[in-house]
Amino acid sequence: MSERQHILDTLDRAYRAKTWCGAALLEALDGVGAKLAARHVKRGVHSIWELVEHLASWNEIVAERLGGTKPVVTPARNFPPVSRTTPAAWKATRRRLARSQGRFRREVARFPVAMLGRRRPKLDQTWSILIHGQIQHQLYHAGQIAMLRRAFGKPVPSN
Repeated sequence: MSERQHILDTLDRAYRAKTWCGAALLEALDGVGAKLAARHVKRGVHSIWELVEHLASWNEIVAERLGGTKPVVTPARNFPPVSRTTPAAWKATRRRLARSQGRFRREVARFPVAMLGRRRPKLDQTWSILIHGQIQHQLYHAGQIAMLRRAFGKPVPSN
């Protein structure tokens, strides 16, 4: 398997396939409706919905960086506010996540392999670290979502 194929396989597993460490992101979200997604376990703790918006934003931000732009990351872009909590709004958030994941994957697929080990401008970090960091970020929040579900009495179904 080439380095590009390995990265894309890892990205796909973190998003939709069973991972060795637990639920992938889509598995963690399976069966989550708007009401559960909007619940807060405690004041100051992000809801599932807020985490999904956050992940969609970071898929977009990393895709933009891979594409050569320098996005501005404001607090509202980092964790977009959730103002409407209807089933239609939840579907829109899930669609946004899917679109952002597709964009992130496309940018990873077209990114030059020879550049992966190069340092990003003005940062002590390689492009590979950026890509793998976003994949790890997804798994981190998938784990948080699984914990929130368990706290609400709706654990991720085991396969």
